[in-house]
Amino acid sequence: MSANPEAFPGERQRLITERLAVHGRVIAADLAAEFNVSEHSIRRDLGALAAAGLCKRVYGGAISLASDGPLTARIEQEPNRKGTLGVAAAGLISAGQHVFIDGGSTNLAIVRAIDPQMALTVTTNSPVLAVELMKLPLVEVILLGGRLSPIAGSTYGFTTIQQLTHFNFDLCFLGACALDAVKGVTAFDMDVAEFKRAVVARSGQVVVAVINEKLSSIAHYQVAPCEEVGALVVEHDAPVDRLELFRGKVAQIVRAQPGP
Repeated sequence: MSANPEAFPGERQRLITERLAVHGRVIAADLAAEFNVSEHSIRRDLGALAAAGLCKRVYGGAISLASDGPLTARIEQEPNRKGTLGVAAAGLISAGQHVFIDGGSTNLAIVRAIDPQMALTVTTNSPVLAVELMKLPLVEVILLGGRLSPIAGSTYGFTTIQQLTHFNFDLCFLGACALDAVKGVTAFDMDVAEFKRAVVARSGQVVVAVINEKLSSIAHYQVAPCEEVGALVVEHDAPVDRLELFRGKVAQIVRAQPGP
C-alpha cells in the first residue's frame, strides 16, 4: 500500500473485493483502521462496489453476494474456522436433551462435532444436517418438512412453523445471518426470520455460533434480541472490542479453541 492510500480508492476497492471473496463480509470500521482512512472513505468504496454489483451493503459494512449463496457453496468456505466453533458449541449439549439445530454451514460443523456416544433427540429443518445426523448411532433424528430454500438449505414457511408447535426444545442452535449488540440476531429473508423466531419461542436456551465477520453486522429482518441468546460461541481471536458490546446482554460468551 502507498503511504497515502486515500489517494488510491481503486486499489482499496480491489483489496476490499479480495477480502469479501475470502471472508464473505467486511466491517467498515476495521477497513478504515487497516487502510488508515476515514470510515466515510470506506463507505464510499463500499457504495461503489455495491453499485457495481460486487457486494451488498449492510449496517456497518458489506457482504459478498456470494456469501448469500447456496448452502452447498457456503460449506466450502472457512471449514477449519467453522470446525473450531462446532467443537465449542457441541460441548454445550448434554445427553438426553431434545435439541433443535437450524440449517447453516456453521451448524453443520456443530453436528459433525457431536459425541457419537451421546444419546439425543435432534430436530432440524435441514436435509443436509439430517443426513449427517444419521451417522450418529444414538441420535434420534426428526426432519421438519416444508418449502425448501436453496439459499438457506433448509425448510421454512407455514407448514414448517406448524410442525414446531409439537415440540419444546431444551436447546437450539440458531443460524444467524448477522449479529449485532443492539439489533441482536437478524436474517436476510423475511420468511426465514419468521421461522427462526418460532424456534426461539419453543426453546429453553438459544445458542448462536458465529465467525468473526458476522459480529457487529445487521441483516434486514429481526429474529431475536441479544437478551434471548443464552450462549454466544465465537472464534478464539474474536475482537475484544466487539465482544465487549455483547457483555451483559448475552448470558454467556464461549470462545473456541484455536484450530490446528
